[in-house]
Order: sequence, then C-alpha cells, then structure tokens
Amino acid sequence: MDTKFKRRILSIDGGGIRGIIPAILLNYIEERTGKRIATMFDFIAGTSTGGILALGLTKKNSDSSINNEPEYTAAELVNFYRQYGQKVFNEYIRLDFDDLLQPKHNPKGKQEVLKNLLGEAKVEDALREIFIPSYDIELRAPVFFTSNPDAEEPESIHSRKVCSGFKMWEAAMATSAAPTFFPPYQLDTAHTTDEGYYALVDGGVFANNPSSLAMMEAMISYKKKTGEELHRKDTLVVSLGTGSVTRRYKYRDAQNWGQIKWAIPLLNVVFDGQSESVAYQLQQLMVTKGDKENNRNYYRFQLQLSSDNGHDQMDNASPSNIEHLEERGEKLIQNSKRDLDELCKLLKEETELYSN
Repeated sequence: MDTKFKRRILSIDGGGIRGIIPAILLNYIEERTGKRIATMFDFIAGTSTGGILALGLTKKNSDSSINNEPEYTAAELVNFYRQYGQKVFNEYIRLDFDDLLQPKHNPKGKQEVLKNLLGEAKVEDALREIFIPSYDIELRAPVFFTSNPDAEEPESIHSRKVCSGFKMWEAAMATSAAPTFFPPYQLDTAHTTDEGYYALVDGGVFANNPSSLAMMEAMISYKKKTGEELHRKDTLVVSLGTGSVTRRYKYRDAQNWGQIKWAIPLLNVVFDGQSESVAYQLQQLMVTKGDKENNRNYYRFQLQLSSDNGHDQMDNASPSNIEHLEERGEKLIQNSKRDLDELCKLLKEETELYSN
C-alpha cells in the first residue's frame, strides 16, 4: 500500500539553549505516536543546536543487541538541555576590555558534554540520512556533514559535503561554533585544503533554518537512489523553530553603533532573519492547508520569545530561563495542538504503511 509521501523531512533551527523548545515538541510527537522520531522521518536536518538534536535522534544505540534503534528518546534530549546547558555555556570571567575581544564561552565544556552525549559514533552510521550545515572561514564555503556516502563531495569548489571518517561530536562542535560565543572549530581532514583542516563556524550564519536546503538535498539524494525526480507534492516537511526573537534595536541607538556594538545584534538579526525568510518561502511553496486534491505537506512550529530577563538569549542557560523556555515549549504545544495532532496521526499512518 502506497504512502502519501515519498520522503518525510524533519528540519530543526539553530538557537543555542532555546533548542529545548523543539526538543519538547519532539517529545510530544513521540509520546503521541508511540514511535521514535528516527522511525518516522527519512531525512533529518539541523543547524547548531538543531544539529545536535538531529545527531542525538539518529545515533544508534550503543547496546549491540538493539543497535538499530536510537540511543536517545526526545525526552532524554530535553533533559540534556536541563542538565548540561550551564556547562555548555560556561562564561569566561571578564576582567578588562581586552577580554571582550575573546569568545564569550570556553568550548571545553561544550566539547566534553557532546563527547559524552555522542561518544565515538560516526556521522555515516546515523540511523537516518542527516544533513548538518557549518561554514569554513578559510575556504569561504559551506561544509555540510551528511550520513549519505553517495552524497559526499569533499573536493567541490562552492561547498563541501563530507561524511566518512568524521564523528558525530565533531559535526556537533562545528555546526554550533557560533561566532562571538565560541571560537571556530578546527577539524583535521585528509580532504584538499591549504592547511589540512577545516576552520568551521556555526551553520546559522547562512542556514539557521535549514528546511529549504534539506528539501533540495532530499530531492538530490532521492534522484541518485531511484533515478526519479522527487516533487514537492511528494515531500513532507516538518520545520521546528527555537523561538522568534522580538528584541528591538532602536534606530536612534543603532545609528551610532560601530563594529563592537554591532557584533551580537548583527548575529541575532542574521540568524532570526534567515529563519523567518525561509519559513515564509516554504509557506508559499508548500501546501499548508490540505484538501481532497492536495495533501498538506508543510508544518512549521514556531513562537515568539520575549526579551524580558534575557529569555531570548541563545546562551542564557540559567535554571530560571530553562524553566521559562520549557513553559514556552508547552505553550507552543497548546497553541498548535490541532496541527500537532494532525501531524502525529499522519506520521503514524505513514510509518505503519511504510513498514508494511
């Protein structure tokens, strides 16, 4: 029996500690369907914190007897943010002006946490095809981590797609190396580069919402595998945001900002602007209200975040803010319950048809 969609795509935005919001939605989907996320989607993309979630959701269980099941439930990934958020965003002590010229956070805590989460698992061993964006500041080109060996293009001029030999925690470090927050991540490689390494920063600098990239990559992958075109109507895209930032930058203030004062605001504008522009494009291109002739094939779950008490800050991992973000995630579920339940019903049906 045929399913409605030939490819089911999950895309998760970047947003630092705010990744707990999509993790909460994913937990709701798992609880509602009784199935694991990795069994309901064919292709999972994520940027920065979304990339960490994508990797965690598709990591094979370390128990060899159940190696074809995911290591983590979405609930365990929610707890990951609660338990380790402050260790990831471990702020340097600012002593003088020169310290402001350094990255805000020491990456050692983040690396330790990601190594513990993902272990020695390799990108190529993910349970589903994954797509994780980062950007090389020396090559001046995007570098995408993919679990599909057939998609590898490590010598391309305009971008690199890499797979074999890289560990999941390395991809996680690369995609989450947000400028000003963390230093670039140096990743040794045998591929052709001038220095023998990639110098990688957060994929959010160009793809904080990787939905459109994920859809195109899934189409390319499908054609390579089947020899057939994958059309939009045959593709289900589920896109999860980490909270739309509402902090306002007044003209009277910004008109006199220089390079230092623009650093953090500019990053926020780039990340949030890219996320919302891609969401708008897909809303126009895809079917958001299904009918008898057209199946609904695009779901976007997003909410606005207040800037009060720093709730919108990517690195505010204080217990009070994590509690607030959890409340916002639950509020998003309440406000989107009809769409979420519709999606859960669809995913469950699709998965059961596919397995039969």
